[in-house]
Amino acid sequence: MRHNGRAPIKASTMRPEHLSLRDNEPRLAVCPDCHTWHRLTRSMITPHRDGGPDQKTERRYYGDKPSGGRRCPGSAQRVDIDITPEAWGEKLLAAETTAASRRTTRPIRKPRPQAAPATSQMSSATRSAREQLAEHLQDDCARCRRFGSARCTIVIQLRQRMHRATHLAATASATPLYGQLRTALHQHRATCTPCKNEAPCDTGRKLAARMTGIAHDHLTRSA
Repeated sequence: MRHNGRAPIKASTMRPEHLSLRDNEPRLAVCPDCHTWHRLTRSMITPHRDGGPDQKTERRYYGDKPSGGRRCPGSAQRVDIDITPEAWGEKLLAAETTAASRRTTRPIRKPRPQAAPATSQMSSATRSAREQLAEHLQDDCARCRRFGSARCTIVIQLRQRMHRATHLAATASATPLYGQLRTALHQHRATCTPCKNEAPCDTGRKLAARMTGIAHDHLTRSA
């Protein structure tokens, strides 16, 4: 077997995982062209096919081997074994250790979705008056037990809030201007320092007055 005419490849320059120099085992190397494992014979890669397209020929005489595909250019590539099996084993172990250190061993857990708080855990500002009223009626209120829920101050206030909220929602849906004024008032209060300190400025008072007038007119017409 003659070599392919290329310069020999030094085993010390090859990747250790592309070479096998284990004792009592055939020496193997990865072909630099087709990247497949093949045996080293007389320090050369055994001739092989790369699976490329090639016209097959018929056997012309007894013992003739017809072409089974294109011959790989890496066939008969010389490999200069200039490294001992012990040194190769150390390089292989170092490469495996480096690859293992790059892999994360800590599992990445997805954050669990936060459960929605119970109704009793919500603040009064975020709960509706209807929910607060239902919770109050379920509690053991001394005034409700003694005088009835119709005379309980908390029940009366919550029912008034529900009544106002119902009429305001009807006003906002029936009068687009009311919804626009309410949005403008909320935006103004978010940026106005006097309004934040519960001392409405002139603009805040005008917006609130216009909203009150529209709501009063709507309630008067719907009465």
